[in-house]
Amino acid sequence: MTTHGLPADREEWAGLYAAFAILRKDTERALSAWQVTVPQAAVLALLAEASRPLPITKLARLLLQESPSITSLVDRMCASGLVKRTKDPNDRRLVLIQLTAKGRHVHDEVRAHATAVSDEMFGVLTDDERATLRHLLQKFGRANVKRLR
Repeated sequence: MTTHGLPADREEWAGLYAAFAILRKDTERALSAWQVTVPQAAVLALLAEASRPLPITKLARLLLQESPSITSLVDRMCASGLVKRTKDPNDRRLVLIQLTAKGRHVHDEVRAHATAVSDEMFGVLTDDERATLRHLLQKFGRANVKRLR
């Protein structure tokens, strides 16, 4: 038994779920100011980080989702002017998704706000604890992401 009376494996799950729920709820609240959902913000971030258009299949793989789900998400984002579809110049059959100027602007504003909120939320941890947390989460993700692919 552990400090919360749960077996260690259950406490790990409970702790991760609670942290996820806190982060998700806070993120949803913050994103509502830009009328953007968490999945939409994730697409904006991936496209901004890639600094090039990406095919829907790549977005789906990076988001651990199925392509039809991402297609619906992209449809809504196109309708709101955050992204646009373009043809791949090397393969006209392939559709690429890219940020619009509005999408870039929303991403940049959301990112600046997210950095401030992240510093506040994770500020309860020391720099060493934050580094350890990042390391452990990356290790966990790398080891387990293949289960979903």
